[in-house]
Amino acid sequence: MSAETDYLLRLMSQATKEVQATSVEVTTTATVFTSELTTEYKRKGFLAYNNSNPASGECYWGTSTVTTATGQVIPKGAQVDIPVSTDIDIYFVSETDVYGSGEYGDLRVLEIA
Repeated sequence: MSAETDYLLRLMSQATKEVQATSVEVTTTATVFTSELTTEYKRKGFLAYNNSNPASGECYWGTSTVTTATGQVIPKGAQVDIPVSTDIDIYFVSETDVYGSGEYGDLRVLEIA
């Protein structure tokens, strides 16, 4: 195969370099997600799983101005594929502790490169 064909086949496959899983505590203040990938690798995939306690509120993702009213919801117990490149920041926010449990959002973020 040619080098160009090899390159195109690698683009079809998601992870060719690295997989990184990160635990993220999400609060009521929008917080930017910091990538854990090695610097020279470019993100090809980004998945967020909401591992929050059933007593806590939902988690949301969006831009730096994300709120629970404007963000995209990540339901408890669900995983959401977020199609985003490495040069775009993703912010997470959670609802207030609506049930008084003291719990906040608990996300598991998977990045592949």
